[in-house]
Amino acid sequence: MLKQHKQLIAFPVISAIATIVLIGALVLPAYYVTGVSSGHVNNQAWFYVFFFIFYFIGSFIVIFFNTGLIACAQECLRGGDPDFKYGWDIAVKNIGKIAGWAAINATVGVILKAIRERAGIFGAIIASLIGIAWNLITFFVIPVLIFQGFGVIDSIKESAKIFRRTWGENMVARFSLGIIFFLLGLVGVFPIVLAVMTKSAVIIMISAVVLVYWTILGVISASLTGILATALYDYAVTGQVPAAYNPQTIANAFQPRKIKGMRGR
Repeated sequence: MLKQHKQLIAFPVISAIATIVLIGALVLPAYYVTGVSSGHVNNQAWFYVFFFIFYFIGSFIVIFFNTGLIACAQECLRGGDPDFKYGWDIAVKNIGKIAGWAAINATVGVILKAIRERAGIFGAIIASLIGIAWNLITFFVIPVLIFQGFGVIDSIKESAKIFRRTWGENMVARFSLGIIFFLLGLVGVFPIVLAVMTKSAVIIMISAVVLVYWTILGVISASLTGILATALYDYAVTGQVPAAYNPQTIANAFQPRKIKGMRGR
């Protein structure tokens, strides 16, 4: 799909650029107001305020462009060929809901960070597990929000329901994409390590090339994740496999499995 509809990749590209620019503008005031300029955080309250702002802005930008990506992806799955403006208009139409979803995401992020910092290694483990669970059960929030017209809270609830019905495919698919791009990302580590070990003078150039490589991987990964979320959502809600997919690829993973006397997915 991404090969056939290359315009989809514009959403994560612009999202990445906008995130860097807007959050970068807040780095300087946060650096001085929180006391980090002196080597450590002097004002915890301001630190968490700025962390929330960072997280909110980052979440808003990512969610906004993901909304456009998913809207276009669904249109592509139905045989259309939407342009960038199509997704942009749908994202703008839902901007209030996007802001609400970003605020909830930022709040969860601040809470998890506080747990990590105040409960040591145990808190870090707990926060990581909660974070993983949160990301999984909210995987379908954006499709629900824009395609079913639900509010933010109802979209979270509906996403959790869809996740419970399709948890096997959801987790396997996300893990599969994640491990593939993780391994591809590791490829970029070797040139840097080699340059450091050999004390090569071109380490800066190598690092720059690797950074570009990682950025490209991130953009492609974000695009594929958006397409995947749309395809899984369509199948979970309608029971019909999108035409772009092999029916067995998606449908088989949703079929209940019998486990020694009990039924499970």
